[in-house]
Amino acid sequence: MDVQESKVNDFLRVIGRRWPVVVVITLLFTIGAGLVSFFVLPSEYEATSKVLVNETNPKAAAGEAAGDPATSYYKMETSFKLFETFMVIGQSPQVLDQVIHNLQLSESYSQLSEKVTISRVGESLVFEIRANDENPDQAISIVNEISKVLNQEISKIYGENQISVLQTGNESDAMSPVSPKPFLNMVVAFLAGLVLSVLIAALLEWVKKPKLVSVEAHSENNAMYSSKISTK
Repeated sequence: MDVQESKVNDFLRVIGRRWPVVVVITLLFTIGAGLVSFFVLPSEYEATSKVLVNETNPKAAAGEAAGDPATSYYKMETSFKLFETFMVIGQSPQVLDQVIHNLQLSESYSQLSEKVTISRVGESLVFEIRANDENPDQAISIVNEISKVLNQEISKIYGENQISVLQTGNESDAMSPVSPKPFLNMVVAFLAGLVLSVLIAALLEWVKKPKLVSVEAHSENNAMYSSKISTK
């Protein structure tokens, strides 16, 4: 316990002697992250649309109405398989290339696909289409056009309307930027600056310590030499 307390006390003494280094480096990191977040990094906005996978199998619906558990299970399995398929189609070139053409976007397919994410909402048969863009109106246009084109393509493939758009992207949905997050960036930078400054302070103390030891040793040698001369 005494050894641990001694190490802690030594550490605190180092920080106390080198506090200007710790303060300056930590402030530089924090202020720098804030300036970059507010004035350098572009703001990105996110729009969202929600799409429901419809259950359009009349035989399955009749079986479920009759209370047939096997039919209900089959319908559920079929719906989930279609769900995964529709999500893949939503991010395929077949859909996104049409979106690029319809909206006259300057992005390529790969660039647009990086802006778009499609994910399932919980355990439901609803999936969300999200699009990020520096222009909030553009983000709204992208998610709404993806929903529209996806509905058209699925109808062509399956011959019937398998999905319904529950929610379209709107202005209130994309009012606030989702990135960058200045305050989060500043907190991370503060912690990083604090850790780095403490390491630098410890390093400076370690570099200085051998010099002090060598000076003390030299003084002791001189004292011993002087005592020997006086003895003679």
